[in-house]
Amino acid sequence: MNVVEEFLDFISAEKGLVANTFEAYKSDLDQFFQHCLVHHADPLDASLSDLRKYLASLRRRDLAPRTMARKLSVLKQFYKFLLRENKIQSDPSELLSVMVKARKLPKTLTIEEMVCLLEAADGSSESEIRDRALLETWYATGCRISEISHLTASSIDWQDGAIKFIGKGGAERIVPIGRTALEWCRKYQAIRHRWIKEHKLAEVDIFFLSRFGKGFSRQGIWKNVKKYAKKAGLTKRVWPHMIRHTFATHVLLGGADLRAVQELLGHKSITATEIYTHLDIENLKIMQLKYHPRG
Repeated sequence: MNVVEEFLDFISAEKGLVANTFEAYKSDLDQFFQHCLVHHADPLDASLSDLRKYLASLRRRDLAPRTMARKLSVLKQFYKFLLRENKIQSDPSELLSVMVKARKLPKTLTIEEMVCLLEAADGSSESEIRDRALLETWYATGCRISEISHLTASSIDWQDGAIKFIGKGGAERIVPIGRTALEWCRKYQAIRHRWIKEHKLAEVDIFFLSRFGKGFSRQGIWKNVKKYAKKAGLTKRVWPHMIRHTFATHVLLGGADLRAVQELLGHKSITATEIYTHLDIENLKIMQLKYHPRG
């Protein structure tokens, strides 16, 4: 698997890209790599100047602003991925100016829809108990898909009901898990021990395992999310990061402090968390239009 395929695999699992968006991302990166080839530049060793020359070549084609914004966004996401995976030492796209466009609000599930998704894993089998524990933990903590897939048994504090996550840049944070999620995790923990014992598996620290002792990839978790969304009869397209968005929105609507939500999500900057307040304002506007006599 080459580096572009690795990135597309990661971004697909992280954001749940639809086929058209996936192909657009792939085409954008192929175009950039072709530009580098023509100009005898190595994409993994590109400088800020190289990237600016590439963007200048795109502007000369008089592309639509939205198309330019997407191509720039893909480029920045690609280099952030390379830096996170230690494939490059610094991010040459960091100082590229982002074209101003309307901020896209995150899509979320309602409380009722989220409950339907959770209850679709009804615990009728050992695998469904594991999946319910995973979904409950995910919704209870608002963690990233990479964090839930790498969650270790030793990072769960069963007594205090908290989990230690290792986030971006190796940053640690402690997040309370909640009674319901903890109960499902206890049910699954007993099954996990039995799977390890019955199949004579080597003891592993990854918490959410297949019955054959393997951890789940981000793509594997995404497939499960889609399966339970379909089983729940949800009409919305559901992807993994939506659960994180849903968590943040629901706790803010419940009265949580924005700074506390920032800590729970592991955001370095409060700016990244503030988008959920914009979403709250949009919901308030809808309520006002619906119920105010002069709405």
